[in-house]
Amino acid sequence: MDRNEKALVKFGLHLAELRRQKDMTVQELASKSQLDTRQINRIEAGQVNLLFSTILALSRGLGVPPEELLETL
Repeated sequence: MDRNEKALVKFGLHLAELRRQKDMTVQELASKSQLDTRQINRIEAGQVNLLFSTILALSRGLGVPPEELLETL
């Protein structure tokens, strides 16, 4: 696994943890961020290379600043 793949997995794990801390389901996050539940699942599994607009949508959905999503990288 290369460095980029490791970062995607780390991001996905952090996203899932933040979502659980907010007591949100994948469906709730998808609705609030206007993303598809399958996309959220793939992001949390580290299978998606994210666009900046997706990071912004996720941060809005979670109610956290974008830098909080990126702080573990």
